[in-house]
Amino acid sequence: MSTGNPTVFRTLNERAALELLLRHGGLTRAELEQHTGLSKASAAEVLRRLENGGLARKAGTKPGNAGPAAQMWELEGGAARVAGADLTASSVEVRVADLTGTTLGRHRAEAPGPGADAVEFLTAAVAAAAAEAGLGLDDLDQIVLGVPGIVEAGGRRLRQAVQLSGWSHLDDLADLCDALGAERFRLENDVNLVAIRELADREGQSFVLLWIGGGVGAGAVLDGALWRGVTGRGGEVGSVTVPDPARRGRLYGPEGGPLGALLGASPLAALAAAHGLPASADSGLAEVSALLSDGTSHAFLDDVAARVAIAVTAAVGVLDPGCVVLSGPLCVAGAEPLRARVAALLAPTGLAPVTVAVGRAGGGSVLEGAVRYALDLARERVFHAGTAGRTGEHIP
Repeated sequence: MSTGNPTVFRTLNERAALELLLRHGGLTRAELEQHTGLSKASAAEVLRRLENGGLARKAGTKPGNAGPAAQMWELEGGAARVAGADLTASSVEVRVADLTGTTLGRHRAEAPGPGADAVEFLTAAVAAAAAEAGLGLDDLDQIVLGVPGIVEAGGRRLRQAVQLSGWSHLDDLADLCDALGAERFRLENDVNLVAIRELADREGQSFVLLWIGGGVGAGAVLDGALWRGVTGRGGEVGSVTVPDPARRGRLYGPEGGPLGALLGASPLAALAAAHGLPASADSGLAEVSALLSDGTSHAFLDDVAARVAIAVTAAVGVLDPGCVVLSGPLCVAGAEPLRARVAALLAPTGLAPVTVAVGRAGGGSVLEGAVRYALDLARERVFHAGTAGRTGEHIP
């Protein structure tokens, strides 16, 4: 009778311990026993292997109710280092973190100008962030770059990035993969990364995130996993044909038109002007955000909410997510008045019941999502391999 592969059993126990150390921040041997059901000897052996393998380290002591203080262990952050990056039309921001998520280095750079070479610029930016952390490019185990465009489901190719038209060399990122390492480099749509960041507050849940900023996009999370679609176009809602429900400044009639022409800074600036508010075609995100946060024009907010409700109706009807998260600078500016109006419009539609929430305020959600995704990928590799992966043992 087979007794199983001992390397597999060791690795499974190590993975369970690593996940617990990550979740709790630190554990004693006795606490590890309680969480895993391992014997005292087995728990001690797992911690010994993890410490010797550079995956865990001693982290002080924990006073006990009786007897001496108990030794604690925590995840060894240096077991892997990752970088997340957020590329826009005008700049890039990079953050380097260790396996625990602790920030080690940052770098932000403005774009040199139209026609700038994206590969050269991005490589230098990631290298600068790594250098601030005392690392080289080769020391990074995972790099995730967020971009406002359509990314293939495999995360290797950027198919369309209209908002990044000022950059050269973006149509073929093979050189960037070579410079940063093809096996550790991955592209991801920026709104998908915001959804991944939102997952930190909604672990295991299903929701649709609608992002409204300079443009409009969506991210779908089902049972705690991001849904990208077969080709990576999941969430690309800008080209979906919808009617314009606005009472003033209506762009088209029942025949409908693209959603991207209704939501975003420019379309909402035009809508505000139609309501007699101080806005024009040249108004940017800051001006439109100010009009939404002011909240004095109820008719304007009503029309914005009507367009937002149209945007999420199809997703709610098809996916039944249970929750819609309104995100991006313009949704955050609209805050509770906008959320309440959208919820009221969705309630009588006959769709599945849905909670409407507003995403986190403040910028940096794309960068946070990029770092979180890079950490997810790096942790999966490290935790799956355990100490066997660091000693070269084969794991079936």
